[in-house]
Amino acid sequence: MMKDHIYDKDTQVGESPAMSWDTADLYRYEQSIPLKIPGYDHMHHMMEKLLAVSIAGNNDIHILVTGAGGGKELTLLGASHQEWQLTGMDTSFQMLKLAQQKAEEAGITGQTTLLQGTIEKLPETALYDGATCMLMLHFIQGMEAKKSFLRQLAQRLKPGAPLIIAAVNADLASPVYPVMMQAWREHMLQAGIYAEEWDRFAASLGEQSDPVSGEIMMQLLAECGFSRMTCFFGAFWVEAYYAIRD
Repeated sequence: MMKDHIYDKDTQVGESPAMSWDTADLYRYEQSIPLKIPGYDHMHHMMEKLLAVSIAGNNDIHILVTGAGGGKELTLLGASHQEWQLTGMDTSFQMLKLAQQKAEEAGITGQTTLLQGTIEKLPETALYDGATCMLMLHFIQGMEAKKSFLRQLAQRLKPGAPLIIAAVNADLASPVYPVMMQAWREHMLQAGIYAEEWDRFAASLGEQSDPVSGEIMMQLLAECGFSRMTCFFGAFWVEAYYAIRD
């Protein structure tokens, strides 16, 4: 049963989580993220196509969208597949409010449920036909916390269900890191990102965020219940993978 309001599954509604998303400039975030990542929209359209092909022919489709704040994945999947049921989760109340607004504008509230909280709060009996985790894993601090999240995610997917996951996969110790970052900076500034925004983003890597390399990403997925990992998108340090729940 889909609702047009947000359920609180972890914190009290309006309570800010540890991250700063609830005090961020959400309008600026929504406008700037496609400028920061080359091919941002293409990555999401590839996500939709991979999910659709993987579950083609199935009926009563339920998709889990983790880190759903902002509504990008929800609106794309909902508008493309009106028969799908979508559950969006995020720890940020304000980001979910933005997702709710986008769902209303797209006319998909009837097929969308929004939950504030962490994945551990989902009923273990609720199994999904597919899931997305777009640009959020690098915000989970520490390897054990990443493993816990991915294991919980795997437990809530049916065997053989697809996962589309994208993250900033940066090896901060790589000799290539400064070169890649300088090139990424040039891209962002030419796209209209303020120099101050770039400085904040660059300083956040390894501090407010915890990126891992692509190799470690695949190891994490394999250890936590996924197989057939395939990288289908890359832009500077951003990578997106397709994987299957074992």
